[in-house]
Amino acid sequence: MIEQVSSDTKALLAQLHAAPAVPGGWDTALTLSRPAVEALILSDWNTSRDVQADHSLFWIAPADVEGRYEVVEVQTELPTPAVDLNVDSQTMRLGFKIESGSLQFASLSADEVAHVREAGGLGAVRGAIPSVVTPITPQNPLRLEGTAGFEVSTAEDQASIWIGLNLATATLTLSGSGSEAFSSQASTQTLAHWLAAHKQTFRIASLTTGSETEAGSLSVATVAVRIVTSTAGEEVLQILTSSLPGVVASSSVSGVIHPDGQDFSLLVSSQAAVTVLANAYNLGRGAIKLAAVPPEDDRVHWSALVHEPMVFEGVFGNQNGEVYVKDHARLYMGFGGSDGGELKLFTFTDPASTIQLQLKLAADFPLGIDGSGADQTIDVDQGSQSVTATGFYEAIVQPQLERFLTEDIKTDMTQVRMTAISDFLLRDLVLPGHRPILGLVALPGELLVAGSLVLRG
Repeated sequence: MIEQVSSDTKALLAQLHAAPAVPGGWDTALTLSRPAVEALILSDWNTSRDVQADHSLFWIAPADVEGRYEVVEVQTELPTPAVDLNVDSQTMRLGFKIESGSLQFASLSADEVAHVREAGGLGAVRGAIPSVVTPITPQNPLRLEGTAGFEVSTAEDQASIWIGLNLATATLTLSGSGSEAFSSQASTQTLAHWLAAHKQTFRIASLTTGSETEAGSLSVATVAVRIVTSTAGEEVLQILTSSLPGVVASSSVSGVIHPDGQDFSLLVSSQAAVTVLANAYNLGRGAIKLAAVPPEDDRVHWSALVHEPMVFEGVFGNQNGEVYVKDHARLYMGFGGSDGGELKLFTFTDPASTIQLQLKLAADFPLGIDGSGADQTIDVDQGSQSVTATGFYEAIVQPQLERFLTEDIKTDMTQVRMTAISDFLLRDLVLPGHRPILGLVALPGELLVAGSLVLRG
């Protein structure tokens, strides 16, 4: 999988290896391309719409002009919107081109307004109250345009979190060739009530919150949504999740890492990623166990460290049994990401050791994707392992280290299934009408998963 990536993706892996990309306090960063966001919005639109004849755009001007209130009503089936992302305002632009139905306009007294409100619109009192009705046609269309912000809401049962547009703050403006008939008061009203009448949810995604009892899962306590600019200059939507409550995300971000041409990408913080890795590895039968440890020295990412170091001791004396030298060395081994995206072994010797063993241990384990559809999993594949020894002590311990790498470590490592990550994408994440297909996985430090969105069968 790593060898097949493009040169641009390899450059991204090197960038991810050099410094963390997931903001502090957050566990994951799910990035959706603009075409993917549009597909999700339109999929939700097409499945949730419930157009009825009495659903209409209905405005009543909030203030009177010489005792009269302007009332505007558009009777139409709301067409599919054009959508786009706006990083500056952190909103989604919506645009509807209305080419059918009717436009009705009236100037009413306060009593007539009350009657229209009670009846449910001008159409319900047609003939009783004077009004002007104009057909809406492709030659005489209307445009409904504006913006809506994003909202994150928790389901009543607390089991999931929804991400979508905030209709309560959506402000759209109606315009057309007959716009001279509208006052500014009547034509710039919020349309949340009308969109809600059409049962439009504008949902983008939902996430299962998870449970502390689910060992190794990526639990979700806090979710934030923001529009950011990718390294390719594309405006993308990013959903951040954290197992901690109250984490705050910055909205002024540019240069977010997202592989060009991918519908989605998921970055898992190195702490969360190696914790998942260590938990999965420790399910193996071997005596060697791993623990997630924070970065130190020149390392910038969390890593998985072997619980106990390997201890080497040597005793030297004379023929009379007199001991005059005792040497010892403590060799620590761990695993972390690499600039090529593989899981790699690293070693260091305890500074208190009396000797520095001339040993060179090398091991790498590429990550791969197994299975198909909703059964895809992220696995650790077989790589290469070697031990190079120089010197007397080193030649003695070389066979032991080779068995350690090629038998103990390799056996358990190649059984690792990072199901917490694949479950997060394929089970806990719900996208309107679509499901993710995993196409790329790498561990440059933080875990990167990317792929495409396909229609649900």
